Amino acid sequence: MSLARLALWVPSYLALLGCATQVAIIPQLTDKTTPGRCQIRAQVRYDGKRDYLPAALVDDPAASHATAIRYSYEAQYGLNETNPFIVAFNPLTLVGFPTGDDNFVVTGRVEVVRGDATLRSYAAAASMKRSSTVFYEGETFTEMRRRGLLLVGNNLSSQLCKDQEILTALLNDSDNKSPRP
Repeated sequence: MSLARLALWVPSYLALLGCATQVAIIPQLTDKTTPGRCQIRAQVRYDGKRDYLPAALVDDPAASHATAIRYSYEAQYGLNETNPFIVAFNPLTLVGFPTGDDNFVVTGRVEVVRGDATLRSYAAAASMKRSSTVFYEGETFTEMRRRGLLLVGNNLSSQLCKDQEILTALLNDSDNKSPRP
């Protein structure tokens, strides 16, 4: 490969490399299979869009009211733009040097509750970072949010399916017990 061709290829590659969204999810599950296909039937307390509810949770209105499952999530956005003066006079901007980066973190929590007591709790978090250039902004916050919520839901579903026997026993046990004060 000639030096001139390499001089054109490397900046283009670096510019495109900077456009990809970096994703990290916690906890990292050791089982790399697809999210659990189990169903945990219970009274589910969740006010958001059903698409973001972990797939393992099935709202069953006929389930005992003594024990319920509560799902909640929180999203945090961060925007870090490079000073416009630097962007305007930086020659590397023309070859795809980042002009800023956006961060997004979503955390989700599933709690098995009986009365005011939390019997079991599961949590997951997804962190995303994207760099924008003058040529490409990358994923929008809306796309990042949707992807993060789905990743967190899948992670929580896997955790719930792993403990399906324990959760089923807790939920069935609630039929014989009244809520704790």
